[in-house]
Amino acid sequence: MIELRTSERATFKRCPQRWEWGVKEGLRPHREATPLWFGTAVHIALSEWYLPGLARGPHPALTFLKVLEGDRSIRIPSDNEEWEAEYMKAKDLGQEMLTNYVDHWGKDNNKYYICTERTGSIFLPEIGKTKGRHTKYFFTFDGVYRDETTGEYWLDEHKTAASIDPGSLPLNQQASSYWAVAEGILKRTGMMPKDKHIQGIMFNFLRKAPKDRRPKNEDGLATNKPTKAHFHAAFEAAGLPTQLYLRAKMVRLYEIAHVEHIKVLGEPSSVQTSELFERHPVFRTPGERRQQLIQVRKDAWHIEHARNDPNYPIVKNPTKDCKWDCDFYRMCQLHEQGDMESVEEFKSAMYTIRDPYEAYRKSA
Repeated sequence: MIELRTSERATFKRCPQRWEWGVKEGLRPHREATPLWFGTAVHIALSEWYLPGLARGPHPALTFLKVLEGDRSIRIPSDNEEWEAEYMKAKDLGQEMLTNYVDHWGKDNNKYYICTERTGSIFLPEIGKTKGRHTKYFFTFDGVYRDETTGEYWLDEHKTAASIDPGSLPLNQQASSYWAVAEGILKRTGMMPKDKHIQGIMFNFLRKAPKDRRPKNEDGLATNKPTKAHFHAAFEAAGLPTQLYLRAKMVRLYEIAHVEHIKVLGEPSSVQTSELFERHPVFRTPGERRQQLIQVRKDAWHIEHARNDPNYPIVKNPTKDCKWDCDFYRMCQLHEQGDMESVEEFKSAMYTIRDPYEAYRKSA
């Protein structure tokens, strides 16, 4: 029987060489790349915030900090000042992001959670067959909730990203496979009515950026610092006598605005920040569910051949994202040079070996 995780599917498609090192050989870095542990910590924080039902747990910013301080693989003892500065910056950013998240969305009182961080597995038949146990597919989805306003059920998918691009969401196979298995699992366990359906995926984006604290005008645009002309125009509109401000310096103009409770803004900035938090619904159909489960089995077939065939050609898929999203970036550079002895030495020094399916087997 083939065992397959969603994350393994994604890794294999992203880069087979990365899959071979990270999954087949089970290499795990002593220090995980910051964007990877950052996203994991945010997911844990939100899973403990959205409790089953309408209840909410500890503030996600506090949970985020607790995760960082408790997981030594995130911040290993080191005199590396660059790592320490990177850690502190990410730590502060994560707490601010999650504080702003709760300020923005509140307690989401319309979301009744059926479950959060649901881990499990299902059996899928061989391609072309309708029955059997050919593939054991492991999954962990962020949650399923019922919208108390509409009565609709949605699969939650939390995403942290430097920028938010909803254009590729309909083809997101990771979230789509979670959606494909969630409804059946929840109905079989009695957690969801049999006559209801999960409408689709609600992508919950948190942009990795601090809040823009610049003053904003009535159109919601961030503004530059005001000039004397802006102060004069505001004071004139408020009916202040010109002798009070006409020859005053900037410091005095700020004082007058403060005393008179007059808000003075500059011109709209040419650089406007994007929304920090966005939610994008992607509706799904029964036909798409069937297609997703077929795709899982196809991927399982390819990955199983790569696992068992010593002659299977392992190729690389380098992209501009490798430096930040891959734990094997430096070792891959040595590999590119053909220095296999250095590659093996690097493995021994920088990685440990673990079973990528251990957590799933314990859960089962």
